[in-house]
Amino acid sequence: MSKLVTVLVTGVGGRSVGHQILHALTLVREKYRLIATDVDSFSFGLYQADAAYIVPRADAADYVPAIGELINREHVQVILPGTEPELRALVANRETVEKAGVLLLASALDVVQMCSNKLRLYDWLQRNGFIAPRTANAGNWHQLIQRTGFPLVGKPTEETGGSRNVAILTNEGEVERYLEENKGSREVLLQEYVGSPEQEYTVGVMISKSGEVIDSIVMHRKLVGLSLGASRQWEGRNYALSTGYSQGTIVKHPQIQETCEQLAASIGIQGPANIQCRLSGRGVTILEVHPRFSGTTSIRGDVGFNEPDTLIRNYVLDESFGRLQYQFDVAAIRAFQTQIVPLKTMNNLPKVSSARR
Repeated sequence: MSKLVTVLVTGVGGRSVGHQILHALTLVREKYRLIATDVDSFSFGLYQADAAYIVPRADAADYVPAIGELINREHVQVILPGTEPELRALVANRETVEKAGVLLLASALDVVQMCSNKLRLYDWLQRNGFIAPRTANAGNWHQLIQRTGFPLVGKPTEETGGSRNVAILTNEGEVERYLEENKGSREVLLQEYVGSPEQEYTVGVMISKSGEVIDSIVMHRKLVGLSLGASRQWEGRNYALSTGYSQGTIVKHPQIQETCEQLAASIGIQGPANIQCRLSGRGVTILEVHPRFSGTTSIRGDVGFNEPDTLIRNYVLDESFGRLQYQFDVAAIRAFQTQIVPLKTMNNLPKVSSARR
């Protein structure tokens, strides 16, 4: 790779997906010129890139024009969205973004929209032969209890990153309170609690430019510390849910890899996919499908499964890949990091709000 590829990574706050993408690319820094954006000057990754900008929120009218301005200003060749709101905004405006010859490394709009709504996703999984938790909308939870019993998991149908507004519910009174608390503010669903905290996995799958699986990687999650979300004891058993902050062990697991690779290819993923699942008595049970990079991208890069680098080389440079050689049977343990930034540097970060006229 004789000439640096200019890559724009959005949403690079310290625990964000964008920062994990940026970390993976810094492992092969000699190949790339890295441009980072965020809405807040306190975002960790802004000070690790070759150039950094403050941009509007993804739901602002001038967000996409601001990205267009950066494409022109920095001669961007690839965009890697680092937050779900930015992913949706950019995919919805793919034609505008890509007309300048820029690769937006993300799945099609219909795939992103379906995966972001859990009711639609679970319906698709069941219709296509994959195992999903038994699920009901807010109006049908009594029937769900008759099928599965307690506990149930309550969660929003959309916007559950980091397990926000997710709860473990053990009786009808708790279900009614959960529904009342969320009434009018967000659509929620109820589903059976699947498996155990000791049987949760996060899986990365890469799909090539030609639509074929490149490879997959499995982390057996350790739900402890920042990885531990809602948890409670009930009837002598420990129930727990994960957050978006993964740590654990990198393992080879043919059953999980085969299932998740088939899923990613069948659902129409382009580029990266991250799939959350648990092993249960029913088999590999799919909890979440994210058609994007994940918060584990940095860890995967550290063990030699560098998704951003591999996919850029495939999609932009037409390099072909077979199965990758990466470390497994290793533990990935995470901790906070700190960097000291002069206020002059922080205060002088350029802001981009709209395209030039």
